[in-house]
Amino acid sequence: MLGFPIGLFVANGIEWYAHKVWLHEYPSKYRNSPFFTHIAHHKRARLNAFHDEGYAESMFKNAEIYNEKTALIGLAGAATIFLPVAPFFTAGLYYSIHNYWKVHARSHLDPEYARKRIPWHYDHHMTSNQNANWCVTRPWFDYIMGTRVTTDASVTETNPLGMKLPGWIEKPLNRTSRRLLKKSYLKIKQNSQHDRSSLAKGIEVELA
Repeated sequence: MLGFPIGLFVANGIEWYAHKVWLHEYPSKYRNSPFFTHIAHHKRARLNAFHDEGYAESMFKNAEIYNEKTALIGLAGAATIFLPVAPFFTAGLYYSIHNYWKVHARSHLDPEYARKRIPWHYDHHMTSNQNANWCVTRPWFDYIMGTRVTTDASVTETNPLGMKLPGWIEKPLNRTSRRLLKKSYLKIKQNSQHDRSSLAKGIEVELA
C-alpha cells in the first residue's frame, strides 16, 4: 500500500522535470522538436486569459493535444514494467497520469477553476516569468526545488501540498516544510517579489 503514495510523489517529480526540460528547455533549443507545440499553447493561453480551446478538440485535430496525449500514453506504457513487482506503485503512476490529463484539460477550459484550484499552474502561464511553477496537479516539487513563484493573480495555496487541510495539520506542516526547505523558501520569496516587480513594470521574460 505504501507504494501508491510513493508513486504519486515520483510522478510529481517526473511532471516537474518533463515540463521544465522536455516542454520548455529542449524545444527552445531545437525548434523541430514535436514538443515545440507547447510554446504555441503558452501563446494561446496568454492571449486568452489562460483559456485554450484546443482542449475541447480531438487529439487528431490539434497537434499540441496529440503530443500531450501520446506522451502520457507512452509514460503509462513505460510504467507498466513495474506492475509485476510493484503494483501499488504502478497504480500511483497510472492515477497520476490520468489525473494530469484531467486536471490540465479542465484548467484550460475553465480558467476560474485553475485560478482557485491549481494556482501554481495558473501562475505558470500568467506571471512575468513563464519559466517557473513547473508542476500542474500538485506543487510539491516546485516547493522542494524552489521554483514556485506566487502572484496576486491567483488564489495562492496555503500549504506546500496544495490541498485543503485542517489548521491543526496545516500549521505544523508549514513550519516543518519551511525549516526543512529553508533555501527553497528563500528562493520562492525572492523570485515572487521579483515577479511582482516585473509585472508592475510590464516586463516579461522570454520563454525558455
